[in-house]
Amino acid sequence: EKDETDVPLERIIEKYGSRVKSLTDVFPYFILRDGESIGFIQYYIQDAETIGLDMWIGTVQERNHGYGSEALRKMVELIHEKHPQVKELFIDPEVENIRAIKCYQKAGFQPIEEIVGEEGDKCLLMKILF
Repeated sequence: EKDETDVPLERIIEKYGSRVKSLTDVFPYFILRDGESIGFIQYYIQDAETIGLDMWIGTVQERNHGYGSEALRKMVELIHEKHPQVKELFIDPEVENIRAIKCYQKAGFQPIEEIVGEEGDKCLLMKILF
């Protein structure tokens, strides 16, 4: 599995900082456990009916406890409440990130197809349809 290392905050800022700072509709959140940040999740408006998501659980010791699946389920509920017109949510983990794929499936996402991601990586497009 590819995700056996901690994800430093600098990496999150490098990858997603410009998207968060842009004028597009991006909604970033920290994932908290006992008041401490253990991860990051954001969603962004792709178009009137489609929203994309990104997330990380930052440290190895916080993984495999269900925190990611729980945070993602809560985010799906929040999006559905705030954006009732949305018909589709998507997320695109790298194909070798088996832990993330299982997490997303537990939250209701279904694998659709392999794609090439923004950075040229092979990714698995996963969706929830409302």
